[in-house]
Amino acid sequence: MALEANFCRVQLDQPGPGGVQQLLCVRRTRLGKTGQQICVGDRVRVEGIDWPEARAAIAAVEPRFSLLERPAVANCSRVVVAVALAQPQLDPLQLTRFLLTAERTGVAVDVVLTKADAGRCPVPALVAGNPYSAFARIAQVLHPAAAPVAGVHASAVVAPDAVLDATAEVGAGAVIESGVEVGPAAVIGPGCVLMRGVKVGAATRLLARVTVYSGTVIGQRCMMQAGAVLGADGFGFA
Repeated sequence: MALEANFCRVQLDQPGPGGVQQLLCVRRTRLGKTGQQICVGDRVRVEGIDWPEARAAIAAVEPRFSLLERPAVANCSRVVVAVALAQPQLDPLQLTRFLLTAERTGVAVDVVLTKADAGRCPVPALVAGNPYSAFARIAQVLHPAAAPVAGVHASAVVAPDAVLDATAEVGAGAVIESGVEVGPAAVIGPGCVLMRGVKVGAATRLLARVTVYSGTVIGQRCMMQAGAVLGADGFGFA
């Protein structure tokens, strides 16, 4: 949701009649009387919808999971504080105030330092002490992985004594043998084979046709690309 003067522009979860995706809304008077403030990012309930004119009225504000006070932004999942090291010079006191305000939201806070090499770099740049780590974190923000769809596909074969967390996803044609343990939010892709005693940690993803041999232990938040083989004989089949 965005604020525009005395109106609020509300993005719909699903398009309405005629493909309407946004509504220009007024706020019900009772919201002001109860002291409820509407912020950018709020999830709201609307009523009195005029679909041809794409207008409505906000009747209620849903509970928030975070709130940034200045500027007022609701339901943000990450706060990025960008400050320049040059032109103008960094103001430590101002940065401290920004960080204290951001940390009160309870969500992750990142600091981006700009113009670190303003005298040498002719184009905008993000300077990081560990570029590999910085790129990985940026990629996760810009291209987040799809959330697991909890459950076991009807065509998967799972041993009766295998232990699968209720939030794990098991794809079509996967085979999970006796004694296997699959942790929370893990994804076992289509055609994967997990042999006896394999353990897969939380939030680990095995893409299509990954084969994991008996006794192999995979930690948390790992990614196994399609066709990978783990735990097979090696070192010259000694």
